[in-house]
Amino acid sequence: MVHSYFSARPAWAEINLDHIAHNVKQFRQQIGPMTQIMAVVKADGYGHGAAKIAETALHSGASSLAVAFVEEAVELRLSGLDVPILLLGYTDPSQFSSLVQYRLTPTVFGWETALNFSALAVEHDVVLPLHLKVDTGMGRIGLLPDEAGEVAARVARLPGLKIEGIFTHLAAAEESDETYTREQLLLFNRIIESCGESGVAFPLVHAANSAAAINHPSARYNLVRLGLSMYGCYPAPDLEGKGPELLPALTFKSRVILVKEVPGGSAISYGCTYRTEKESLIATIPVGYADGYNRLLSNRGHVLIRGCRAPVVGNVCMDQLMVDVTHIPGVRLNDEVVLYGRQGAEQVSVEEAAGQIGTINYELLCAVDKRVPRYYYQEGKLSSILDYIGERIVCLGS
Repeated sequence: MVHSYFSARPAWAEINLDHIAHNVKQFRQQIGPMTQIMAVVKADGYGHGAAKIAETALHSGASSLAVAFVEEAVELRLSGLDVPILLLGYTDPSQFSSLVQYRLTPTVFGWETALNFSALAVEHDVVLPLHLKVDTGMGRIGLLPDEAGEVAARVARLPGLKIEGIFTHLAAAEESDETYTREQLLLFNRIIESCGESGVAFPLVHAANSAAAINHPSARYNLVRLGLSMYGCYPAPDLEGKGPELLPALTFKSRVILVKEVPGGSAISYGCTYRTEKESLIATIPVGYADGYNRLLSNRGHVLIRGCRAPVVGNVCMDQLMVDVTHIPGVRLNDEVVLYGRQGAEQVSVEEAAGQIGTINYELLCAVDKRVPRYYYQEGKLSSILDYIGERIVCLGS
């Protein structure tokens, strides 16, 4: 019996956990058994729900997790996950107690931070594992190449610290021109060699994000970080068909709450940016930019109703949007609406929507707001619901 909450709010995201498992297994096949998979579940699992995605990824071939900061990692620990968790961003030494309590691995890319962590580790009589980050051309965070070898050697001598890995991030791994990526990898290899000459060895070496895991076998080392591709999206259109066959995991859905006939010349939504050219049927959908449906899709985007495309007309509001359904026979109250995903033979992908507004699929996935419940499907059945605002339903009966 489905919980009564299932149909309470006519806006939700369906997450197919079998697709997550499929995507991880595809990479496991491609990269072989000797290379570890780290599942990147930051930003609440790219909007899919971090804990459920992490659990599925670990059951499907991943051996560790990565998030951006401490609070994201704590959520995973509280959900019962007990595998290594790497913090990819900056961790302030003031959060040292959380690192120890929740057994987290910070990224270090500065001598002063390492020194502070060492002092705290000695004070608390613990050994703190860490990964060193080097900047080979991303220009974001990381030790610069000319200092990396020296700093790594100094950090390795600090008491209370254990260097478990070294990594970098590739800035253009999805590009068809491989020149920049090759330069980054060459520099990364030189840094590792320099560290080795100083007596510093790294159990884990990683550089490959999703794009590099597909496009650059030499970047895989002994660990790859699977982010976007784990969720069934390609980092660039050119990569589709080049590596694993990926299945999108998220479908963003809603329902029609009103269908009204309006005369030609009727203004629709704020600013009157759209006027009907003739007598039209306009359907109202209870999803808006506060739910993560980007306002830039106003008068550009499409949704699916009864297996047909319906254009978004007028400005997307905070909680609602309108579509023209004049050409779709029989549209009525409570008809299912697909904002991203497939319905029948038609599809509106996040890539399509992102292309219409000049952004990337990553952003649209992460933007699906926490007021949108997540419905998890496994083996074709609704297995659980995550409602961030109301209640958490762990599992559903049959």
